[in-house]
Amino acid sequence: MNVRSIGNAALELLYPPSLYCSCCGNVIDESRTYNLCDHCISHIRWDASPIKDIGGLKVLRCTEYGLYERTLIFALKYNGKTYIARDIAQIMADRLSLTELSYDAIVPVPMFAAKERERGFNHAALIGKYLGRLVSRPHVAHGLLRTGNTLPMRGLNPTERRQNVKGKFAVNEKYVKMLEGKSILLIDDFYTTGSTALECYDALRRAGAADVYLLAFAAR
Repeated sequence: MNVRSIGNAALELLYPPSLYCSCCGNVIDESRTYNLCDHCISHIRWDASPIKDIGGLKVLRCTEYGLYERTLIFALKYNGKTYIARDIAQIMADRLSLTELSYDAIVPVPMFAAKERERGFNHAALIGKYLGRLVSRPHVAHGLLRTGNTLPMRGLNPTERRQNVKGKFAVNEKYVKMLEGKSILLIDDFYTTGSTALECYDALRRAGAADVYLLAFAAR
């Protein structure tokens, strides 16, 4: 366990997730759905629209992208509140229960290895670990690899985003046989222009995946 992981564990002991709203930090009790207070859960913009086909990738989202949704993800990614991954996994599991979607394995969008070491975890993989347990599907944490570093997507236009991630993803050779011919549930926190997701989709399809679905916590 690295120093950051120890720090995250200590944070959970100091601020148990069942006592504080995961979004705003107000005091709650254990009965609250997704560890959200009444105010925050009423402002989350839940989505129940059908699966959309975008360039062959089938996309499903849990929520629209907005202030409250972004606050949850940023608290997980940048403030080390790793327990929020459990809440998001539960939201994803409930979203899947509303959809007739058949898949064999869960694969998270990967981080560049150096960035993952710096942060101490891949937020998408952490969500995927909990989601796999909830839906009884294998979670292949390193099924995809990010083969090169990329610039932050914020501030880039759609063309720049596509160029930024082009050719930067590949299926891990260790798991090619496991994923070949299977339907894959690709998971990530946000879906905006789809550049990253479509590159992951192309990599999985080249490796022989039968179908690829993207489940995003929030999407524009």
